[in-house]
Amino acid sequence: MEASGTKLIMGLGNPGPAYADNRHNVGFMALDLFAREGLDGAGPPANFKSSLIVTGAGRSGRVILAWPQTYMNLSGHAARELVSFYKISAAEDLLVVHDEMDLPCGRVKATRGGGSAGHNGIDSVKEAVPADFARLRIGIGRPPKDLWGASPGSRDYVLSPFEPEENPLVEEALKAARELMAVWLKDGLSAAQRLGNRRPPKPKAKKGGEGEGKPGVQGEPDGQGQAEGGGKPGGQGQAGPG
Repeated sequence: MEASGTKLIMGLGNPGPAYADNRHNVGFMALDLFAREGLDGAGPPANFKSSLIVTGAGRSGRVILAWPQTYMNLSGHAARELVSFYKISAAEDLLVVHDEMDLPCGRVKATRGGGSAGHNGIDSVKEAVPADFARLRIGIGRPPKDLWGASPGSRDYVLSPFEPEENPLVEEALKAARELMAVWLKDGLSAAQRLGNRRPPKPKAKKGGEGEGKPGVQGEPDGQGQAEGGGKPGGQGQAGPG
């Protein structure tokens, strides 16, 4: 199959309002912001098979933003449909944006290939699209431990909203992700890596010197998939939010 030159940016998340503010949906959030503020000539949202898509223009041609409407652990179904229909070279022209427990909240990192760290959405895409595609990882951090050293399971953690004190870091991370998507489209992954791999800002000290610290596949959303240690717009099979 000859590649078309079309660029595809796919955000990972779970469809529906019940999951919209979850940590696991930060890929959707980043794509929402880019569709509003970063994509030239962005058209209206449209349903395409198992995804909601927005089409715009890039430096070398058409750009497609996609929000899979399968649950997270069937994201590969939507990826395969898009890559096949639009004749996309996954190794060169696919960018997957997703949450990453192995990065602290606020950190954004551009990479190519690599393991999934147990992320079910990435596992699904890797199985469906066997290529070392580019990835934009947005840190959500690890579950905090209580006084007894216990922490909530990964599934519960990624299917929970950010804490109020994390929101400023999340906002900065989404802006950084928007910028890196634009750089990837214009100049490629290496340029995005040079510019990005952002670290969250240091917290400001308190006075006195103390530091402050759309349609979808039926099934159960798959909570995480990222091993302890890492919507918008369906396909057959049992799906889950994680």
